[in-house]
Amino acid sequence: MKAKFVGEEIEVPEKRPGAPASFVWRGKEYKVAKVESSQRVLDFQKSWWRRRHRDYYVVRAENGQVFKIYRHRGPGRRYWVLFEIIEE
Repeated sequence: MKAKFVGEEIEVPEKRPGAPASFVWRGKEYKVAKVESSQRVLDFQKSWWRRRHRDYYVVRAENGQVFKIYRHRGPGRRYWVLFEIIEE
């Protein structure tokens, strides 16, 4: 598997915990058909105001594309990022 780095913020319509049911990237909506994997990364090595706590998900969209996305949940603003597109 190859991965293409994207690193762009995405919009997730629902505000519930866990993997999203869909997300919007570059104006196009992607519906999540399956969550392939999930991982929580907690950063306690830095001062509390610099920590980067993230929830990573590898999701398969209904169109067959596979994406690695994460939710930044450290201090400050919480947001979602499309980290990589995974090519099988």
